[in-house]
Amino acid sequence: MEWSQTKYDVIIKAKSTTTRIVDINNEIVRLESNNKGQVTGKHYSGIHWDTLEATMLADGSATLTIRYLHMTMNGEAITGIGTGTQMAPNRRGISQVTAEGTMWTSAPRLSHLNGGRWTHNGEVNTIKETVDVRGNFTISNT
Repeated sequence: MEWSQTKYDVIIKAKSTTTRIVDINNEIVRLESNNKGQVTGKHYSGIHWDTLEATMLADGSATLTIRYLHMTMNGEAITGIGTGTQMAPNRRGISQVTAEGTMWTSAPRLSHLNGGRWTHNGEVNTIKETVDVRGNFTISNT
């Protein structure tokens, strides 16, 4: 995936810290994964944490619920929630992922992000347990 051609509002690089199997049967696996990494972007940079709930089908594709916390270098917190889709991994264990949701912050400097929408796309390496996504924000300018 070639990202250098496009400018993004946010770039997230994270690695899984824990994975828990919540439920399993012959049709689905429900997982909960916690990830930690870095977020860099146009509006802020800092630490990224998320909890991802995935319902994975037999082919490896999954529906996702994402909850995240970003802590900026200035100690400002940005939180968000959203949903997404992870495609079945290729032969190298790489899955394409897309997601969208809403974000909030109590930081006065970042108040323009409140209620803003985010969209992300990128890759999950299911073997290395890493996430590399790029995203954009839709925010009001009021």
